[in-house]
Amino acid sequence: MMRSNQLEQLLVFIFILSPTLLVLVTHAKSTIEACSSTDSCTSLLSYIVPWDSKFSEIAYRFQVNVFDVLAANSINLTIPSPGNQILQEKSMLKIPNSCACVDGIRRSIIAYTVKAADSLDLISQGYGELVSAEQIRTMNGIGPKNPLTSGQSIMIQLPCTCFNNTNNGVSSVYMSYVVQSGESLSSIGREFGPTLMELVSINGLDQPRVDPGDILAIPFSACSSANLNWYNESLIVPNGSIALTANDCVKCFCRPSSLKLHCSPSGIVASCSHLQCKESDLFIGDVSIQQNAIGCNVSTCLYRGHNGRKIFIWKILLMPTAQMEKITAQGHQSNLQIL
Repeated sequence: MMRSNQLEQLLVFIFILSPTLLVLVTHAKSTIEACSSTDSCTSLLSYIVPWDSKFSEIAYRFQVNVFDVLAANSINLTIPSPGNQILQEKSMLKIPNSCACVDGIRRSIIAYTVKAADSLDLISQGYGELVSAEQIRTMNGIGPKNPLTSGQSIMIQLPCTCFNNTNNGVSSVYMSYVVQSGESLSSIGREFGPTLMELVSINGLDQPRVDPGDILAIPFSACSSANLNWYNESLIVPNGSIALTANDCVKCFCRPSSLKLHCSPSGIVASCSHLQCKESDLFIGDVSIQQNAIGCNVSTCLYRGHNGRKIFIWKILLMPTAQMEKITAQGHQSNLQIL
C-alpha cells in the first residue's frame, strides 16, 4: 500500500508521439515528484557508463566536479590526475545531483552542446538512458523545421526525487535508477537495500513489476548534520559515501553501520586553514587517547560546519564515566573549544 504522503506527489510520464496528438503508450515509466517550493535537494543518478570514459568526461557531461563524482563513489580522492582515470564500459557510477523544483516538478535540467556525430539516440545513450531520445526531441522542439545541428545547445532533463530527504523517518537520499534487462524489483532491492514493498510504495507501482528502461527512485539511508549543532551548514551524505565541504577542504564520510558523519581534511586542497584544533596537535577527525590513573582521557577534534572561508571546529575531551559524573555534579563541563 502506497504511503499517503507520497500518493499526491507521484505521477506517471505521458510520452508525446506528435506535437498535436497525445497517446498513452507502453514506453518506460519514471516516478515524478510534484513540488511547490524553489528549494533543491541532494540526490543521485545511477549511471551505467556506455563506453570507456575518463572521469573528467563524465563529470563534464553531468556538469559536476570530478572530485564530487569520486567522493560519491568512495573512490580515493588523492589518486594522481583523477580526471584522466578511465572507467570501463558498463561500469556503474553514482552521480551527485542537485534536484530542483522546476515548474512544479522535481527535475534536473542541464545544457548539452551537440557534436557533429550526435544523434538523439546517441545523446540518450551518453546519459545512460536516464533521458530518452523522444524526451530530448520533445523538450527541444527537434523536428524537420528545427533539426539537430552541431554546436547547438539543447536542454537535457534528468529525473530526480527528494521526498523531503526522508524514508520512514530516516534521513535518506534518493537515486534515480534505470532498470536493466533481466532485473526485477526483488533483485534491485537485494542490490541496493530497500525492501520490495518500499520500492513499490515509493514509486507508486500498482504491482511489483518493472520493465527494462523504467526509472526507479531508490532510497539510501544517510547521515545528516541536522542534529549535530553545525554552524551555517546543512549536509546529508548517503551511507557508504563521501561528501566534500568547506570549499573542498573537508571530506565527510557516512558510516553505514551507525549512520554517523566522520569528517577529516580532504587532502586535495593545498591552501586550507583552521583544520587544527586550538592549543592542540589534533586535526579534524583526529583522536588522542591518554592513559591516567583511573583510565584514560579521549580528546577528539570535530568538524562542525563552515561559513565562507571560516571552518568551525570543536575539541572535546571525554573522561571515564565515574569522573565525568563527578565533574557534572560539580557543575563543570568537558573541555570544549570552538575555533
